[in-house]
Amino acid sequence: MNIIKTVDAEGVILCQDITKIVKGEFKGALFSKGHQVKAEDIPVLLRLGKEHLFLSSEESEMIHENEAADFLYHLIADKFMQPTPISEGKIEVVAKVEGLLKVDQDLLLALNSIEKIAVATLKSNQKVCAGQTVAGTRIIPLEIAPETLFQAEKLVGHQTVLSLIPFKPVTIGIVTTGSEVFNGLITDSFTPVVKDKLSDYPTVSIKFHEVVNDDPVLITKAIEKMLAAGADIVFCTGGMSVDPDDRTPLAIKQTGADIISHGTPVMPGSMLLLAYLDGKTIVGLPGGVLFCERTVFDILLPRIVAQDTITKQEIAALGYGGYL
Repeated sequence: MNIIKTVDAEGVILCQDITKIVKGEFKGALFSKGHQVKAEDIPVLLRLGKEHLFLSSEESEMIHENEAADFLYHLIADKFMQPTPISEGKIEVVAKVEGLLKVDQDLLLALNSIEKIAVATLKSNQKVCAGQTVAGTRIIPLEIAPETLFQAEKLVGHQTVLSLIPFKPVTIGIVTTGSEVFNGLITDSFTPVVKDKLSDYPTVSIKFHEVVNDDPVLITKAIEKMLAAGADIVFCTGGMSVDPDDRTPLAIKQTGADIISHGTPVMPGSMLLLAYLDGKTIVGLPGGVLFCERTVFDILLPRIVAQDTITKQEIAALGYGGYL
């Protein structure tokens, strides 16, 4: 890059966006790349602290920040994402549909470990809406060597840094357990909480609901009946504690489901049970979901609705940051 004094820059073509920042009011490009500096622009640039400007050298083989950001965008984004216009050397990644965001954290770390590359994302396994920004790409300097971008391309290869699993229609069944509810001694306050949390997912349809007592045979039959009728996911509310009257885990096991985990290293919600049966999901919800605003259920719900298979190892990893 060549450097010129701003006071001598009339007629010069800017090779970068010039940013203006006013605390609490404005941050953005006041002059864009390609703008030809006019005499009246010079005092404005000086007030921005720009006493010198860069000029591109025709002999340079370096890659400009705008082209580098575009390169990185296409390296990390999937088909359900779209780019924002380039601004200040940065492109942001926007979700085109509502779905579950997946981020390969190890690959992202390796990519950001390449000198002068910066890719920032939202955390993995969260629900994102159409139009929501999920990541941003840029390089740190104004220009970068092509070899550095080739290194990034080789690293990523055919792997996926960012992916979006669109939410598809799913049918829900809710089995409310507890003799006190079944016998009318108390009002069912658990089911409204579950319905409220599911209301954030337009593709969800709650078609089945049954209240049963703590007899594990009856709970098992209720689960099996809903699955046979077309439920993709069955939530069992209550009966998950160590009390002798709480028999929901036994009832879920009796369906023949594969119990991925009964118990999570997340508090509240540590007694949650997750199981799969013939491609369908069964979840035992502990009482903490009823009383606490945020539990492990809220962490796992986007993946459950997206029908993204959760492993025991992934649940074990939730302990880090799992004290909610």
